[in-house]
Amino acid sequence: MRIILFIAFIALSFSSCNVYKDIEIQEVSDIRITKMSDKGIEAEVDIKVLNPNNFKVSIIALDADIYVNNKDVGDAQLRRKVILGRKSNEIHTIKIEGDYTDMKGGLLQTLIGGLFSQSMNIKVEGTMKGKAILIGKSFYFQVDQDVKMN
Repeated sequence: MRIILFIAFIALSFSSCNVYKDIEIQEVSDIRITKMSDKGIEAEVDIKVLNPNNFKVSIIALDADIYVNNKDVGDAQLRRKVILGRKSNEIHTIKIEGDYTDMKGGLLQTLIGGLFSQSMNIKVEGTMKGKAILIGKSFYFQVDQDVKMN
């Protein structure tokens, strides 16, 4: 019974005091395509994420639209959860995937064009869901920046 009261107290504390601050994606530092198949594409993205909270937060879901050079190239979902340390501002590698049914067209031409240029403009916007203790919260994010091609 004490455990149930303790959990209820923690849940009430989080919801009433608005202690859970928004997670912020600050920059995309690198993008690597790790797999292309007939089913879809997988990539690793290095992002700098700020967790202003006094507790660890797990990013458990991500649903984002991806634009390359202002072309909508598809949607991305998180493959594995990401754990953010308390009061952290670190670069994390996230694994995303999209299938070709989500790709809006022009992806191959855009990627090939990007290979011959110095940089590509990447815009990612959507929502991510964080979870701490028993409380989940969704955050909107948008990152728009030029990424150097290696």
